[in-house]
Amino acid sequence: MRARIWTLGCIAVLHIGCGASEEGSCAKLRLEVERMEQSLLAGGEDVNAELRAQTMQAYAQFANGCHDDEFTPEALFRRADLLRSAGKFQEAMTQLRDIHDNYANYDKRSICAFLVGFIAEVELNDREQAKKTYQQVIEVHPDSEAAEWARQSLENLVATTQE
Repeated sequence: MRARIWTLGCIAVLHIGCGASEEGSCAKLRLEVERMEQSLLAGGEDVNAELRAQTMQAYAQFANGCHDDEFTPEALFRRADLLRSAGKFQEAMTQLRDIHDNYANYDKRSICAFLVGFIAEVELNDREQAKKTYQQVIEVHPDSEAAEWARQSLENLVATTQE
């Protein structure tokens, strides 16, 4: 009987603790992310690979633990940038697609779509993938600044193919 009461008490404490602290936990995670960002920026042009990896992990932890937080798509966007700078181009593209597909109200959504094509073109030299992605940006986000960038990028791709 005592064991059963103790078990139920532990479950109740865990349940209450998790629900009550989720918001506080997200605030703590965000402060940790901001602290790591400041450390990363303090290094200037020379990026510390270990700190970059830790910051990418902190962004991922924040997003996993605070999926509905308004900062989550921005954290993932910043993580994608760090992935790209680390040479993890496919992972960066996957991250950007995930943001685009799962955060419809994110103000940089069209930029995420464009960056997938840009990484394909510039980093991976995959002109066909870039072309398809740029066309999708124009179709899905026709009035965005990213669509204009995509149009210009398509023109450049065509021009360099003809040379």
